[in-house]
Amino acid sequence: PELADADGVLLTDSYLGHRTEVAGLRKLRARFPLELSLSAMELGGQKLFVAIGHDITVRKANEEELRNQKEWLTTLINALPDLVCFKDGRGRWLVANQFYLDLVGLHGIDYVGRTAQELSRLSRGQQDFLISTRETDERAWREGQPVAYEKNLQLRDGGSKVFDMMKIPLFNADGGRRGLVLVGRDITERKLAAARIHHLAHHDSLTGLPNRVLFQERLRQALAQAKRSGWTLALLFLDLDKFKDINDTLGHHVGDLLLKAVAKRLGRCVRETDTVARLGGDEFAVILTNLDDAEGASRVAETIIGSIAEPFGLEDHEVLTSTSIGITLYPSDATDADQLLKNADLAMFRSKAEGRNNYHFYVAEMDAEVQARKIVERDMRLAMGSDQLELHYQPLVELSSGRIVGCEALLRWNHPTRGWVPPAEFIPIVERTDLIAPLGRWILHRACLQGRDWLRSGLEPMKIAVNLSPAQFKQTQSLVAMVAEIIDQTGVAADMLQLEITEGIAMQNVDVTIEVLQSLRTMGVVISIDDFGTGYSSLNYLKRFPVDKLKIDRSFVVDIGLHPDNAAVVEAIVNLGHSLGTRVNVEGVETREQLDFLLSHNVDEAQGYYFSRAVPGDEFAALVRERSPWAL
Repeated sequence: PELADADGVLLTDSYLGHRTEVAGLRKLRARFPLELSLSAMELGGQKLFVAIGHDITVRKANEEELRNQKEWLTTLINALPDLVCFKDGRGRWLVANQFYLDLVGLHGIDYVGRTAQELSRLSRGQQDFLISTRETDERAWREGQPVAYEKNLQLRDGGSKVFDMMKIPLFNADGGRRGLVLVGRDITERKLAAARIHHLAHHDSLTGLPNRVLFQERLRQALAQAKRSGWTLALLFLDLDKFKDINDTLGHHVGDLLLKAVAKRLGRCVRETDTVARLGGDEFAVILTNLDDAEGASRVAETIIGSIAEPFGLEDHEVLTSTSIGITLYPSDATDADQLLKNADLAMFRSKAEGRNNYHFYVAEMDAEVQARKIVERDMRLAMGSDQLELHYQPLVELSSGRIVGCEALLRWNHPTRGWVPPAEFIPIVERTDLIAPLGRWILHRACLQGRDWLRSGLEPMKIAVNLSPAQFKQTQSLVAMVAEIIDQTGVAADMLQLEITEGIAMQNVDVTIEVLQSLRTMGVVISIDDFGTGYSSLNYLKRFPVDKLKIDRSFVVDIGLHPDNAAVVEAIVNLGHSLGTRVNVEGVETREQLDFLLSHNVDEAQGYYFSRAVPGDEFAALVRERSPWAL
């Protein structure tokens, strides 16, 4: 239809001499694509036209399909958040997605048929990146297999991205280079997440310091470096003194703030080449490298002690604390990490045992002490199931009458090979083990049984004082239940039992202390504060405690006559106790001079070697019958 005008005249000029796509018309009047070749010739003086037409319906359909596929492919690769690029066998770009073009600064640039070297001159800011692609292109073709690697790309805004790159070489049948496919996946977030996970696995989440895992790795590295260089290495263990008290009184939130503040101060006390780590709780460790001698470790320890002793302003609280430090040295003390860790822990324990807020270097004798403590603990476990343990009783003398009105039950250990073991040697060890709970119950039960036996033998009712350990007092509910159960089992009157806690235990958690003491006192049990005057209880708290007796520590009477200050303290405590309606007991009386002083100051009760040492139950009964009342 296109070859004729409205009047039916053929329009041949524009179709002559070339192929033209026109619309054909079938008999059914349906149009179809037709490729027309039209040529002119003369025959016998007459102008003729020769027309050849090819039905190109199939070819046009195939071309449309190819266009659709190309559009789909272009849409697909442009939608990918990955780098995509196809190159020919000479490294010239054929196809690249928009993400790649934008990232390498080629947006709007005609890149087809150009090499990376040529495109680098047109790039906006990524010249080096484009040039560097040639090396990995050649490597993929040379090795004849896909090449994978990571590539860091610096962005124009100062940031960076990391890509997991894959280059796949393509070859002709004869082995010649046909092309190359590049795919690069952005793994920046994955790398950052992996870095965060690694950091969390190796750092304390609260303080940001290295944790125990990273600390041990750093220690191994530092030891290897010290071995090569010949320098001295110091390992410091430290923890905060009475941190639990701060947690209990001010709350865990303030405790966490304190730990974070301590971590910052520790960081300021060491060099960048040193390591500060939090091992857990309030325990920290410091690795000091490249030291000339032990003096360098001493200076750092003193700096840390001074820094931690400064007040901490935490929200509305001013918190005071201190630290105890243990120090061990490589190579003089040990050459392996495990032994150094053990040494530092022993040295820190010594610092805490000797008053806190100081530091000690490890010495070999500390290890011997630990082994000795282990032997004592082992033997005590064996003694618990035998008759090696017994209670002795020291008289409590009422000074107004001279009568023995009670006794203090004291644990004694008759070792099968060592004989009588001094209480100071085994009691502190037992208090740090799981033996304290069953042993404490055994002592209380045995003391109540002895009281019952004395009554049955005709002795008048008298109070039996039993000391409670800090570990027992922490188990508040079970303690009250245990006391009630033992009183019920043995049948003794509750007011015959006098339970003694130290001033330090009473002040650990005042509200809980008051609740427990009130429960015990409601049963009828007598409550006594032992070692009074050595702690830090205030008069306000003391007035709230349901207490029947104050027991003045022996340290205040041993030097009466020599130190007037001690006499003044005793007099003040006696007056305080009487004003609160409590009786006052003094322990450690050994001389007549001490007794006369106590008598002149209206002390209610006394005990000590002046009267009698602690003796077995039958000897105590005889002492009551023969020496009570005491001639004062």
